[in-house]
Amino acid sequence: MRKIKIGRIMILVLVSILILTGGLFSIRTLFWQKNLVEEKSYYDLDLFTMENGLMTYKDASYDKSTGIDVSSHNQSIDWSSVKQDGIDFAMIRIGYRGAQEGILHEDEYFNFNIQSAIKNKIKVGVYFFSSAVSDDEIDQEVNLVLRKVKNYKIDMPIVFDMEEFEQGGRIDDLTTEQKTNLALRFCEKIKEAGYTPMIYGNLTWLYQNYDFDKISKYSIWLASYSSTCPMEDKFDMWQYSNKGQVDGINGDVDINIYLQKK
Repeated sequence: MRKIKIGRIMILVLVSILILTGGLFSIRTLFWQKNLVEEKSYYDLDLFTMENGLMTYKDASYDKSTGIDVSSHNQSIDWSSVKQDGIDFAMIRIGYRGAQEGILHEDEYFNFNIQSAIKNKIKVGVYFFSSAVSDDEIDQEVNLVLRKVKNYKIDMPIVFDMEEFEQGGRIDDLTTEQKTNLALRFCEKIKEAGYTPMIYGNLTWLYQNYDFDKISKYSIWLASYSSTCPMEDKFDMWQYSNKGQVDGINGDVDINIYLQKK
């Protein structure tokens, strides 16, 4: 009887060990799978493809549209030809703050561009190139933007565009926290005014000059001139070329894809 009891005890111990081992294995497997999900890109990057020179995203659950972004650098544009060439939207520069002297400037072609684009049934959004170094300067920029767009139907986002100036500029000494707070202040005020705010930047600027976790609560406009998408986090617009050719525009123009979940 003693040998039988010992045998039963050993069997129970072995069963307990197997159950415990199996449970630990299951937990480890779930944790590993969870990490895989967390590390997966927001989009399936393999579904971005070029067709007839334009970027598309082969996922039926998204609406895709093609657009350009323009400023006075593009000079006079034949917007009727732009529309006929299949352009859905245009991001139009309202103005900029001088990167070194800090003076506000309005884009001399803004009124013509936005009026002509709307007349030709092209959706419009706007962007402002900021070199603000304080909350007061952000407020000035927001006020200029809101004053300029108040009489127009804005279908696309209003964008905060801060970038490094090659010759060195007034924002060079700002910290990541300061740049982040300035971008957030612009976006918050644009949102309060009833518009959709967006932040523009390339990968380096978005991740090294901003706190991305904080700015990503707003729409992101990625700048990356490539036929393959390099960004794993969520973005809404991708400026994938600065060498686009569009009827009605002399010379190169920036081309973008805009994605919206259906």
